[in-house]
Amino acid sequence: MGQKCGGVSLILLCIGIFTLSGCGRNNDSFIETENNDANEEIHTNITETEVKVVTEDNETIEPSESLPKPSEVPVNLRMEDILYHSTDDIDISLSIHRCKSDGENIYLVYGEAGEADLYIMPMGTNEHRQANIDNPEKMVICHIAIDTYGRIHLLVAGSNYDEWFIWRLNENFQIDKVMDISDYFVIKQMPLWFLVDKDGMYYLQWVLSRDGIIVDSDGELQHKFTLKSLETRWTYEAAVGKDGRIYLVYGDGDGKLRIGELDVENCSIKREDSSLYFSDDEVFSEMSGGTDTNLLLFSPYSGVWAYDHKKGILENRVPLSDMDYPSGTNAYPLTFLPDGRLLMLGYIGSDIHLKYIPAGK
Repeated sequence: MGQKCGGVSLILLCIGIFTLSGCGRNNDSFIETENNDANEEIHTNITETEVKVVTEDNETIEPSESLPKPSEVPVNLRMEDILYHSTDDIDISLSIHRCKSDGENIYLVYGEAGEADLYIMPMGTNEHRQANIDNPEKMVICHIAIDTYGRIHLLVAGSNYDEWFIWRLNENFQIDKVMDISDYFVIKQMPLWFLVDKDGMYYLQWVLSRDGIIVDSDGELQHKFTLKSLETRWTYEAAVGKDGRIYLVYGDGDGKLRIGELDVENCSIKREDSSLYFSDDEVFSEMSGGTDTNLLLFSPYSGVWAYDHKKGILENRVPLSDMDYPSGTNAYPLTFLPDGRLLMLGYIGSDIHLKYIPAGK
């Protein structure tokens, strides 16, 4: 297993370097890295109930199974700086872009070679533990997404990366649904983005080509897409907004970076007639749903931005200079939390710090 994964590690390291080099600016203090891979075939029987759900925008949807209530987490304005206690010789920086929170816990997908389990760290604490997922075939946990209902979804792979599955976990961190998506992977490469929207549609996109796929809540392929089919020059970051829909930061080559909603049904970017845009030398290494705005974004050069097209908001909410890091600190964004805070990982000397930075209102 270790020999097989060594090559994957090298590929992923190159991917991380490529991601930054294509974005515009260089910086030695704030760097984004990516790693991953995972999967497994388990059969589970689920009793499904047809229900109708009315969204915030008065849309009526009819999902294939009973949905819980959308999770609600109060806004937290408390700044915290916690000295992290490293355990198991695991490098927490390997969870960058593979870290999510449900407002109670922080969930980390680890490992250069991939791990066969998920790690849990309660918010505000300095240690983690394993979720102890029943995974007898040691499928590799590659990626994580949390839906608007607080449920955990994992992208997993077999040891040779020929098999790929989506697992949905229950409240006890055990598998309650399995979807085989192996046939949709044309390359043995971990997607950089793995998202699930409010309707249970999965969005996966690879870093080098920016090609991707959309599969439904039962794991059936709905679309394959490319930059050409999206009619854009490049896509930079992707996330699920506060409204439960998928959004992309994209550039058309006119010197502007815009944010557009992904039309999942038609597999296209909804282009809004808006004056809200970034210059094309801006870089984002983390993006997520906000609290008072639809989206929050982190730039390693300018800090946290808040964005909401409907409200006409585009503001540099927490400038990098306000994050109070000593000069020369290596700091990385782990994830935005549902309470509106950005969780940063910082290396100060030999110490590892977890800093919770309020960005929501």
